[in-house]
Amino acid sequence: MRRLRTVLPALTTVVLTTLATAGAWAAAPSGSSVAPSGHTTLTGPDRAGRADRPGAGRGAQQAKLATVTLVTGDRVRLTTGPDGASTATPIPGPGRGGTTFGIRRHGRELSVVPADAAPLVASGRLDPRLFEVAGLVRAGYGDEKAGQVPLVVARPTASTSATSASATSASAASSAHSWLPPALRPGRAVPTLSGLAVAEPKAAAGRTWRWLASTPSHIWLDPSAAGATAKGEELRAAQVDPATYTLTLRVIDRAGRLVTDPGRLQPSPTVVADLDTGEMADLTGGPTGLVAQLTAGTYTFSGIVSTDQGSSPTSYTLLSAPRITVHANTTVTLDARQAHLITTRVDAASPTTGVTTFGLVETVGGEPFTTLLTLQGNAPNQLYARATGTVTGRTYQFTVFRSLAAGSVTYDLLLGQQGSVPANPTYVVHDAALTRYDAAFAAPGSGLDIDGVWFREAQLPGDSMMGLGWYFDVPLPARRTHLFTPQYAGRSLAWSDNFDMRSAPTQVWYSEVCDPLRYAPGQRVRHTFSPAAFRPQAQGFRQGDGVMNLSTKPLSPSLRDGTLIVNDPTGITATSTLRRSGAVVARSTDPFVLNAGVQPKAGAPYTLDLRAGQHVPWSRYATTVTGHWEFTSAAPAGYGAPVPLLNTVAAGTFDLLGRARAGQPFTLNLLTTSPDATSTVTRTLLWLSYDDGHTWTRVKTTPGAPGRWSARVNHPNLPGRFVSIRTKAEDDQGNELTMTSIRAYGLY
Repeated sequence: MRRLRTVLPALTTVVLTTLATAGAWAAAPSGSSVAPSGHTTLTGPDRAGRADRPGAGRGAQQAKLATVTLVTGDRVRLTTGPDGASTATPIPGPGRGGTTFGIRRHGRELSVVPADAAPLVASGRLDPRLFEVAGLVRAGYGDEKAGQVPLVVARPTASTSATSASATSASAASSAHSWLPPALRPGRAVPTLSGLAVAEPKAAAGRTWRWLASTPSHIWLDPSAAGATAKGEELRAAQVDPATYTLTLRVIDRAGRLVTDPGRLQPSPTVVADLDTGEMADLTGGPTGLVAQLTAGTYTFSGIVSTDQGSSPTSYTLLSAPRITVHANTTVTLDARQAHLITTRVDAASPTTGVTTFGLVETVGGEPFTTLLTLQGNAPNQLYARATGTVTGRTYQFTVFRSLAAGSVTYDLLLGQQGSVPANPTYVVHDAALTRYDAAFAAPGSGLDIDGVWFREAQLPGDSMMGLGWYFDVPLPARRTHLFTPQYAGRSLAWSDNFDMRSAPTQVWYSEVCDPLRYAPGQRVRHTFSPAAFRPQAQGFRQGDGVMNLSTKPLSPSLRDGTLIVNDPTGITATSTLRRSGAVVARSTDPFVLNAGVQPKAGAPYTLDLRAGQHVPWSRYATTVTGHWEFTSAAPAGYGAPVPLLNTVAAGTFDLLGRARAGQPFTLNLLTTSPDATSTVTRTLLWLSYDDGHTWTRVKTTPGAPGRWSARVNHPNLPGRFVSIRTKAEDDQGNELTMTSIRAYGLY
């Protein structure tokens, strides 16, 4: 997501949704799952078709389990309850971990079609019965019973398109089928279909099932094979569709007009969700309203009706129907004129709106079913919500996210309530109930034409995995007071930061990232974001087989906790060398990576030396940095363990240009950390230089809390000069770090 923001800086509220899409199989793009009729679910592996409802799992001892291997090499785990209802869990085949599956249910029929097979099913090249898993199991073609599956394969030539060859027919001439993969050639029984995924070693598609699908003109189940006729008849009989009924939604917008185009509802296309199975079906437009063909059951609908800004009155209206019971042709009317205006008030006078996102987040069938609309800036459209009762017993949240600005103060408010949409959605938020975040955005020197973009993002609690947030353009240097919601729906929120330093919307020099943190109401937080990176840092991981991988960050920021991501390494050079018992075992010229490969498992003394330099447009400091680590490492007994590399942070109250006052006392704080929780830092020493490292002066350090040391520095009265830092840290395990940063900070 952060990379997307780098490429698309105009990205507004970040919304992650899982929505079903419906249409014709022929129109299915790769990565989506749609069905020709009935219900559709878009799902990833091992998550599909599960009933997420109270009482799910009852009678599990009587449930029947079966597995079917599809022609694509994917497997489907089928669970059939005592009532005959089945649920399907797709398991992608080898090399198909990202495959999505369409789940389609009609009565006893349950089809599971991989997204990339959908167009071939639509064109008739692949028999849809090959994916009707419930029927395949009832017909005896599950993996537990079937040692072979009878198929009919047609030649892809015009002269032979009317002929077919049974894959299990030993009497057919071999020469007539030389184009078939070995598993389908005459004289060989077709194995359980998982073998088809790797049947042709020379397949240009990388030994995937697509070779099978792209070569023959048609492949279908052969019910005429010996012993298979009765099974085929049962399979065909299982495909009789149950009775369907017409659900008509008469959606009236605030101008009193009937909505007949689903495109006016957001998100589009609009669907209704089956509250029992989580499956979803299309709503299509028509003269009477929005229509769906459904089997008997209980459904829910949520959608946002948007009218044109030229309409009178203008509106963006959230509509939600708590429950729709379908046992016959049913008509439901949802009138947006019954909705109430959504208002939000804060202590600041007349704040301006940066962005508003509002809508519903509900967990249906184990996946978030989301209807959200985002409006950027002070749009003239008013926001309305129609009051509803509880939709289901599952997680159901009415969400309003608003980003406001009032002078130098900004707000990120995540509001709403769980279980219903309020009848009069008015929210009054006082500053005392919010977390105050005082952010300072520093610049690495003067005269640089660069700016920043600060992202603030919160993760909603519960099962609906969704992030809501906004970004703020920040001139450099700058300060900003930010107030944000620390809790939502009775639970604490985890907020994260991402600050990008950039010279243009598409040119990001580096990013500072802070992992999600939780805050208390009324808490006050101070953070400084600064590209004045002036310390080397190293981390490593040792695997149980002896492999040692190291990462170096020669330009890590020292003014706050966070992760620095260099987006443009141009102008950064580095050399790192690893030695074991004095002998060189690995060397790298990559400023960020050194892979040492397999090292002897027995413990041995190592040294790591790093020398880096930077001539970059986003920093005037840290022209040269060096690090020298001494440590002992052995292969861990388990999977892996961190390498005991010490790291020291030097921080102080620098100004927003990375400078300290010349001629006045100054306090430098030193924090040394180790990934080994059993070790104790015994000392941290400090030297300073005012002539770019030609001469050094030892400065006394005083211990404080564990790992923390401080030094009182008397800077000379030399404004415009630079201060270089050298530190040495040791722990009680014999590990050491000596680091140097030339021009670590400036004087003014």
